Amino acid sequence: MRGQASAEMLILVGAILIAVASLLYLGTGGNESAVVMRAARDGAENVIAALDAKYGCSIDIQEVRSYAGTITITVTVRDSPAVENFDNIIKDNIRTGALRHIQNAVGGSFPATAQPVKTAYGTYDVAVEVRRVTK
Repeated sequence: MRGQASAEMLILVGAILIAVASLLYLGTGGNESAVVMRAARDGAENVIAALDAKYGCSIDIQEVRSYAGTITITVTVRDSPAVENFDNIIKDNIRTGALRHIQNAVGGSFPATAQPVKTAYGTYDVAVEVRRVTK
């Protein structure tokens, strides 16, 4: 009788481990997208603070959305300086900052160069839309 109870217990423990491992795998994918979105926002906010201080303008994040692996960050700019290609400066810096923070969130370190981040669940890239607000 002892051997039979032990075999039943092993089957039960095995079934529980399989169920937990399956749920953990499915939950990690959903959690990763939330972590990536938060990291993209954090990276954008850090860059925006630096740009605000450097150029004396006001940049605000209006929306952060994700579709098919591309995170789109929409920002509005008030009191923009008379700098040539200022929209491109904003787009490039925010994209770079967001990608670096995403890599840090999923990989544990800041990369030297920003590029789309590949994970087990997908590849993440960042696009930035700039809207100017004038009076």
